[in-house]
Amino acid sequence: MKYSLIWLLLIIIIFGCSSSEINVKQNTTNENVMEKFVNEVKLKPDKNICWINVMPGSTPKFHVSGKVTLLPENDFSENTQLKYIRIFQLGSEIYYIMPKVVERNENNLRNITYSTIKGLSVSQNLNTKIPVVMELVFVDEKEEFRYRINNVNVEEVQ
Repeated sequence: MKYSLIWLLLIIIIFGCSSSEINVKQNTTNENVMEKFVNEVKLKPDKNICWINVMPGSTPKFHVSGKVTLLPENDFSENTQLKYIRIFQLGSEIYYIMPKVVERNENNLRNITYSTIKGLSVSQNLNTKIPVVMELVFVDEKEEFRYRINNVNVEEVQ
């Protein structure tokens, strides 16, 4: 009886320790996926921001806006357009956004300005104290090209 109780306690300790080790490995893997990304578009980002409108008397809304300049060394057609933006935090996708896009050509460069007009409902998974990753997805006739902007702070506008 005494030995069976000791064996039972030993088995519980062994299995209890192994489950926490698995969780650590899973978290490390998720973070590595975000870190190993290589941008597929050559561009110059400018003023890319995320914010939550928390003005009194209105429902809080999540917004993104920004400006990027596509550089001439990109290897895709003139029909390639910014189609959507994905927002990640801690390795998980929080938003999939189809923004309003305005494109202007100046000095052989394509300047793209984008924004959410009315904003989106604030996701319960969004933590405003942790920066997000913005993934801009450009779509050509048959391909997608992605560019990530890391460590974008989420501001609260009052």
